[in-house]
Amino acid sequence: MENKKPGIIACSGASNTGAYSDLVARKLMSMGKAKMLCLARFSVDDKFAEELKSEIGRYIVLDGCPINCAEIIMKKAGIDDLIHINTTDFDIIKAKTPVTEEKVNEIVEHILETSR
Repeated sequence: MENKKPGIIACSGASNTGAYSDLVARKLMSMGKAKMLCLARFSVDDKFAEELKSEIGRYIVLDGCPINCAEIIMKKAGIDDLIHINTTDFDIIKAKTPVTEEKVNEIVEHILETSR
């Protein structure tokens, strides 16, 4: 596969865990390491995934909690080949752990290491 940027899709749910997913995705995008994509569009636009094939190398899906809404939406859109990460795997407790730049950076570094 050519040197395509990964597509990063984040649950941006209503809790601190969703905030982490969103902030991590935005940070990777601002670093030029990924192209952030709209999760909602995958659920309403059947052709969106097909249109992205020429520009996205792989998909990184960030979920905020074990319900895994983002992963489920992506799989329903026909995208099974993805890296799935859940913010709660980083000792983040839903509705309790404050959002910090340090923890955002920890998740970003993990993604950069595992997506090489």
